[in-house]
Order: sequence, then C-alpha cells, then structure tokens
Amino acid sequence: MSLITPPPIDPFISPKKEEKKQKGKEKQEACLCTMIKVARDEDLGEQIGKEIYFDLVDHDKVRTFCIQKQMPFTQFKEEVAKAFGIPVQFQRYWLWAKRQNHTYRPDRALTAQEEIQAVGELREVSNKWNNDELNLFLEVDLCLDLRPLSPPGKMIKEEILLFFKLYDPLKEKIRYVGRLFVKGSGKPLEILTKLNELAGFSPDEEIELFEEIKFEPNVMCEQIDSMLSFRDCQLEDGDIICFQKSLRNQCGEQYRFPVVPSFLKYVHNRQPEEHKIIVPTSDFPTKEPQTIEVAPVDTARTVDDPVSLCFTWTINNFSMLKVKKLYSDVFYVGGYKWRILLFPKGNNTDHLSVYLGVADAAKLPDGWSVYVQFSLVVLNQIRNKLPEKKDTKHQFNASEADWGYTSFMPLTELNDPGRGYLVDDKVTVEAYIVMPKVIDC
Repeated sequence: MSLITPPPIDPFISPKKEEKKQKGKEKQEACLCTMIKVARDEDLGEQIGKEIYFDLVDHDKVRTFCIQKQMPFTQFKEEVAKAFGIPVQFQRYWLWAKRQNHTYRPDRALTAQEEIQAVGELREVSNKWNNDELNLFLEVDLCLDLRPLSPPGKMIKEEILLFFKLYDPLKEKIRYVGRLFVKGSGKPLEILTKLNELAGFSPDEEIELFEEIKFEPNVMCEQIDSMLSFRDCQLEDGDIICFQKSLRNQCGEQYRFPVVPSFLKYVHNRQPEEHKIIVPTSDFPTKEPQTIEVAPVDTARTVDDPVSLCFTWTINNFSMLKVKKLYSDVFYVGGYKWRILLFPKGNNTDHLSVYLGVADAAKLPDGWSVYVQFSLVVLNQIRNKLPEKKDTKHQFNASEADWGYTSFMPLTELNDPGRGYLVDDKVTVEAYIVMPKVIDC
C-alpha cells in the first residue's frame, strides 16, 4: 500500500500579503458601515467657549457609532439608548446642513418615514455626506411627567429651534446655556424671562440679544430687535442667539469688549499660538531678521503726543514664495520692537492673512502690556486706485503678542493683475502705528 502525501504547505505568509489582506478586510467592512456622529447638548456645553466659539460643535469630538448600513434607524436608536441612557421615546434627531454663508447648523428633524429607513439610506438624504459619515443632533427633552417627545415630523411648523450662548463682558467669556422652541409669530421680548432663567439672572434683568450670523471671512453678529417677530428677524431652525446683560446704564469703557460682536471679532482676529513660530524674513531667507530704526512721523512732539510711524515692506518674487509665512524686518516704535507677519497663501483660508506683532515678546518682563492703534495696508500700485486697508486696536501682551486679520483680502483679488496689488511680482505692505505715550505721574 502506497502512502500519498499532500503537497507541502508553505507555513510562511508574507507580511506584505498579510497587511494587504487585512486592509482589504477593513475596506470591505467599511463599505458595510456608516459612521454616525451624534452631538448632544452636553457636547455644546463642553466645547463652546473653550474649544470653539463660532457655530455649535466640533463633530470630530462627539460620540461616534459604527453602524451596519442595513440596520434600521429605529434599531440604532436602541443602541443610543444603551450608550447614553436615554429612552428611545425621548430621542429626536436633527440633520445638519451647511449653509451658503459657510456655517453648519441643525436644519430639520428626521421624519417618521425616514426613521424606518435603513441607516445607509438615511445617509443619502443628509446634507452632510462625507464618505460614509452621518452627523446628527440629538434633541432630548425629559419632561417631569415623562411624556415622550412629539413624533418626528409632527412638530408644529410654526416652531423654530434656536440655540443660545451667554456672553460675560467682565470675564470676557462666552458659553452655551441651552436651546428653546419659539413660535415664529412670537417676539424675542416674550422669552426674556426664560433666557434670564437659563443664565441664572433675576427675572427682570435687562438683557440684549444678538444673532450670530457668520464668521468667515468676517464676523457678522447683529443686534436683534426684541419687538419684532422671530420671522421678521429672519430667524430659522438652527440659528444662534448670543445674549448678555445690558450695559445701557453702565460705562462701557471699563470693558475691553463690551458687547458680543466686539468679543467675537476679537476671537476671530486673535492670532493662534501656531503663528508665533519664528521664520526668517526675506523672500528666500538664509539669515536672521535684521533690526532697523524707523523715525517717528512727528519728531517735534510734546510729552503727551502719541508715538506714530509708517513702516513699509516690499515683498519681491511674491508668486514664487514657497514658505507658509513671512516676517518683515524688525522696527522700533514707542520703545518696542515690532514686525509684520504675513501668510502669502492664507492662514488656512483663501484670503491673505496679515498681522502686527511684538518681535521680542518672549524676552519682555512678566506682566508687560502695550496698547496700540494701527492700520494694516496692502498698497495698490496703480495710480489713483485705493489700497486695501483695515484699522484696528489691541492691547498687546504675553499671551496676545500678535494681532491682525486672518481674512485680510481674497487671494483672487490680490493675485489679479488688473487689481493693481501685485505688480512686477511685488506686493507692498504697510503698517501705520499710533501708540499713546506713557506719562509718569
């Protein structure tokens, strides 16, 4: 009897083949799943005023569920009930939508018909379609008598879902305080008592309301007329109202940013820490920045005259720049070293970004601070055409040693030869600085 031996089996599996096999398996599994990111009031409360200031939430920092595409959404709600301890009957979900002004807000509640669909089908109707990702806002309302929420799609059409942020000008802080359904025909005046309750104020506290409209390329936050209806104020589902105590009978000069719009503009213009990394200043830099002296405009000033100057910086070979950001040469005014910081391709935006900064902030003594009024300008090199100019003021200190505009002007305008800002591949930037002189008592 002859013995038949099977063909030898190679016990060695190539790591590359194993890795390829694993990736293929992961890809196959990913095709069968939908990533659902669920934002709740708790997320808004944790993030607003700490990690974010505009809009409502960073979806990358909320609870994410990996759900089979064929799973009915009603079954997904049971998974949420297990994860959050929220009974299914108290859950209502809202789809997010990206608006034309680049904000991202809850847009509408899911309908009863949509909730019986499979998760994969539901993702297709979402305005947020990023691969297999679905972003939702979970509305929870546990009434004292444990009445469930109205069935999806059965809400009164007249109702508008609004979100509220509270601003404190003394602490210079903003935080999320909650959301309310209001009638479109109703007036903001009718909810002032409720807002005082959310803020922890006395019921008769006088407050002012502002709508946070957008933040790119510039902040738009406008005061709301409490006597108009919500519809007349053009408010809709997902809109944000910021409110604060009225300063009508107070001296606003004691606050750096007395009202919400001024604070949001401050946050928008604030220079992130990342921008403070020092880079060389020339167009194709090979050496350290040089310090130059700039004489004040008025050399015959009296002791209480402000220190002022105009510093001009011409950048050659602008279109050939490969660096992310540039610093100008250092110049002196009022006993401080200054420089201009510029992002030629924009600071994570499609606009030119320009800032004024204290050059040696890290070497100044603890507690230093200097108040400056200044203008940043991109000159127009075509005769009789106006420059692009922005005026502002800032109290420079160790934590805010740079200040300016992330969205100074659109790159399309800057790079358009017919506009006159970029001529012979040169761009000229100026900083006009006025700084009150400190007078010894």
